[in-house]
Amino acid sequence: MGMRIGELATKTSVSVRSLRYYEQQGLLKPQRTASGHRDYATEDERIVLQI
Repeated sequence: MGMRIGELATKTSVSVRSLRYYEQQGLLKPQRTASGHRDYATEDERIVLQI
């Protein structure tokens, strides 16, 4: 299992709202858990840091 959205926000110092916006714009494509939670990979962290 990867990171949840809050963990990614903390690691990258980017707000949860911004991460959701990046997803809406197609910049991030997190996997979803069986319960529907976003599951971010290490690659997503690199992408956010580049943005």
